[in-house]
Amino acid sequence: MRQKTNYAVWIKGIVVQIGFVIAAIYIFYTSSSEWAVREHWGVLSTYTLLTIFSCFAPVRISNTILTVNNAVIFSGILLYGVWVGVWAAVIESLIIAFLVRFNPLKAIINIGQLLMTIWTVAFLKDWIEGFGTVSPIISDLFLAVVYWFVNLILCGLGISYFHQMTWARTVKMMAKGFTSTYLLLLILAGVGSRLVESYGPLTLIPMMIAFITISYVFHHYYDNLQRLQQKVEEVKSFNHNFLTTMAASIDARDRYTSGHSQRVAYWGREIARDIGLSERKVEDVYIGGILHDIGKIGIEDEILNKKGKLTPEEYDKIKQHTVIGYEIILQAGMFNELLPAIRSHHERIDGRGYPDGLAGDEIPLMARILAISDAFDAMVADRPYRKGLPVEEALQEIRRGSGTQFDPILAEHFIRIVQRLPYEELQSIIGMESIPQKQLQEAIR
Repeated sequence: MRQKTNYAVWIKGIVVQIGFVIAAIYIFYTSSSEWAVREHWGVLSTYTLLTIFSCFAPVRISNTILTVNNAVIFSGILLYGVWVGVWAAVIESLIIAFLVRFNPLKAIINIGQLLMTIWTVAFLKDWIEGFGTVSPIISDLFLAVVYWFVNLILCGLGISYFHQMTWARTVKMMAKGFTSTYLLLLILAGVGSRLVESYGPLTLIPMMIAFITISYVFHHYYDNLQRLQQKVEEVKSFNHNFLTTMAASIDARDRYTSGHSQRVAYWGREIARDIGLSERKVEDVYIGGILHDIGKIGIEDEILNKKGKLTPEEYDKIKQHTVIGYEIILQAGMFNELLPAIRSHHERIDGRGYPDGLAGDEIPLMARILAISDAFDAMVADRPYRKGLPVEEALQEIRRGSGTQFDPILAEHFIRIVQRLPYEELQSIIGMESIPQKQLQEAIR
């Protein structure tokens, strides 16, 4: 697998460091003859000014700054052809290279990906015009999408190479970050080009005002969005602290299971990730683990901390913690998505669990995950009436219960997760018990 990865990086390096550079030199060379034509000097001067202006008037979006010059380049291609686009791209790249830390190789690679984008769009434009029947609106929209797509793919390739990321992941992140704004600017550039074509260069004035207005609106919009995101992060941080304290409070009721909720949450999260759940679902499982025993708040201390064996009546009361927890969360009106985990984490696949006697897939996935995490932590933890089981013995119990007490597929995942952990790390997780929890336990007592 590693050899395959190295081979892919090697190929990517050749394409980026050699392919992009050769493409840059070739396209630059073939376009330069058009720049010498005296009639083109006015166009080149105009696009030089537009490029300089656009480099210093970027559009700020949520997580990046987008140069307006792609719109300028696109309009140059539509109005005059590839040579204007190449000119504007080279001017822009030189400005950026000297404004930021100059790296000749990265600069020419950046020019290469941009010139290949320009060349592709110009080639397709000439090809479409050859039919003579395609509407300019359709043609411009199609070319705008091509410009965005080719630039995204090539730019993603370069960034993924230099930052050692996968190409697909890089492209996905970039596409998610600025696609709508990017396409909007290109479409406006297409509209502007057609206006200039029909009514002359003076129409550039309202177009530039439109670009400045867009830049201003986006700047303020994303400023506000960033402040909102900061607030959301603060609320998330507060919720996390609240849940951690809640878990410590639950565990502090039982002096012998301190840290239990956090360990159950930890194992639940590992299973959820291993079976490929989304990050949001993984987080839900984690929080479900934190709160799964919240109902123990309603169980008497004498029963919860009893050293000897529980009577059948006492055991019946302990079993009620799932329903008590369910009612607490239901009435709180928060974390409703966790209700199945809290109510059903003691259900069994064979239908002999509690409180509802659910069986098989009737048991929510989150509850089936936490049932394994809960059982494993209970088995390996020391109790007043017995020592914790060795890990291998606990895993053997999980195997025995697979298909009757536990979901067999999830049990298999869990056993693999535990077995691939180094011994020291595994012992560290099993012994996970934070000092603040102990302090809280003392305070509650």
